[in-house]
Amino acid sequence: MSNNTEQHTEKNSKNSITAPCYYEQQGSGSPIVFIHGSYATTSTWKKIVQQLASTHHCISIKLPGHCGMPDPDDFTAPNIDTELKIIESVITELTELPIHLIGHSFGGVVALALALKGSVAIQELTLFEPVSTWVFESVGDQAMTQKVNAFIQNYRQGIRNNAPYICGKVIDFWAGEGAFEPLPDFIKDGMEPLTANNNRHWTLCENTDHPRTSLNLLTIPTKLVCGSASNPVAQAIVDHLSNELPNSKQYTIPGASHFLVTSHAIECLNIIGK
Repeated sequence: MSNNTEQHTEKNSKNSITAPCYYEQQGSGSPIVFIHGSYATTSTWKKIVQQLASTHHCISIKLPGHCGMPDPDDFTAPNIDTELKIIESVITELTELPIHLIGHSFGGVVALALALKGSVAIQELTLFEPVSTWVFESVGDQAMTQKVNAFIQNYRQGIRNNAPYICGKVIDFWAGEGAFEPLPDFIKDGMEPLTANNNRHWTLCENTDHPRTSLNLLTIPTKLVCGSASNPVAQAIVDHLSNELPNSKQYTIPGASHFLVTSHAIECLNIIGK
């Protein structure tokens, strides 16, 4: 770890003792902020951060209810401002420079929401399979809206029935049928307690209501990335965002599915560096 990083850590160690520390950081240079997805942790970015920390100040956000952080207090009325306020605070504390903001899955939902809010200086935006299902309503894609709604109804019925490993339904939905089963038991067991948080994330996507024009006015250079083997829903989200965001480029990683940032880290790094 560089001396610069050690200075960052020392500077903020006092705050981390008295309040939850919603980030990890490594390296020095221009700042990159990473937001992991639902049922995930900052380890999502481990392979990518290891490569980028030699030239960048890498800041990995810990979402509420994940990575040992407290659960959000808005389960009765979920609001994505809960996430945005945390990230805004972290960015303000750690850097004064424009950031490269990177999100995966639900982290992509949060990253796009922050970009649309316009509250921090974002130099570049990279979204790896953002699960921003709200975009279907914005662009009038009723077929995809119905497909997502059918999954959510089935998933929530499983939650009400206390079905074991209901988290596996979400993994299989995004990464393909059978993706959950081969995961190690310790990973499955770590996911299960996050079900309430994941259900909240679906609610946030359902309740988001950005008009199509808000996407058309977002001029931040944006990279949109999906895998060729991913759920058609994820691919459709990227397709729609690519059509609506005026300064975007779309990338498809052959053979990759939803967990492309870990399974195809080198290819993702190459896209980040373009």
